[in-house]
Amino acid sequence: VNEGLRVVVQGNVHPKARQEYDQGPVDPSSKLSVTLALKKSDAQQVALEQLLRRQQDPASPIFRKWLSPEQYANRFGLSQSDVDTIVEWLQSRGFTVVQVARGRDFIAFRGTALQVEASLRTPIHRFRVDGDEHYANVAEPSLPEAIAQVVTGFLGLDDFRPVHSKGKFHPLPFFRGPAKPNY
Repeated sequence: VNEGLRVVVQGNVHPKARQEYDQGPVDPSSKLSVTLALKKSDAQQVALEQLLRRQQDPASPIFRKWLSPEQYANRFGLSQSDVDTIVEWLQSRGFTVVQVARGRDFIAFRGTALQVEASLRTPIHRFRVDGDEHYANVAEPSLPEAIAQVVTGFLGLDDFRPVHSKGKFHPLPFFRGPAKPNY
């Protein structure tokens, strides 16, 4: 992994992480939990979509025959050597790897804001939005090229969460079995 050859991973700055809400840098010792989402090759993506269609087709011989995580990993996940390279790089940067998905499609790790800023080259700031405190990266993160080519994005570089609408909640009715005929 060559640290000198870096690639920006686009689409990883939350839209609410705007300058007018910025309250400055977070405490460098703040703990962050981050997940790297890993890419499938184009061929893997096509094969996965075909498999899913067949698994959901009642006429298919593989209807509702699901894969184990290991079978999924062998067909659609990142190679074990690529996963090992990413894990080694994360650990060399001082991160604790918390989980490597059995399907080899994500890697979760923990570290401080300082480690994240230095490794991903994106500052982590505090934001006040609608009266609530949040943190988020202020620039698109970058990774060494060898790693960036197999990463689709990040989760956990911010703590913004979806907000429920203020309208009335209408839960789906519980299934009560077949309707009784009205004779």
